[in-house]
Amino acid sequence: MSSTRDDIAALIFTYAERIDAGDLDGVAALFHDATYRSQQGGSYDGSAAVRAVLLQKVILYADGTPRTKHVTSNLIVDVDASGASATARSYFTVLQATD
Repeated sequence: MSSTRDDIAALIFTYAERIDAGDLDGVAALFHDATYRSQQGGSYDGSAAVRAVLLQKVILYADGTPRTKHVTSNLIVDVDASGASATARSYFTVLQATD
């Protein structure tokens, strides 16, 4: 049986797996009822908005991937006492293959 923390960790790791696979629709689906915020200040609500920004920002190569590998570390998940809300933060390093 999984806990809320485990579910949130799985969500974060699934994001990395899907973006590295070039599955932009799969990434967008993770934000059905959520907001995607970028460090550049963008905020995108819902799957359609996330998909639109990913299509603008992510370069997919002939193999259908962005040629990246996201390595996620230092994951901290804080769930409030009621279990009604949570916050998470982590570091990620992105490795990218180039020609």
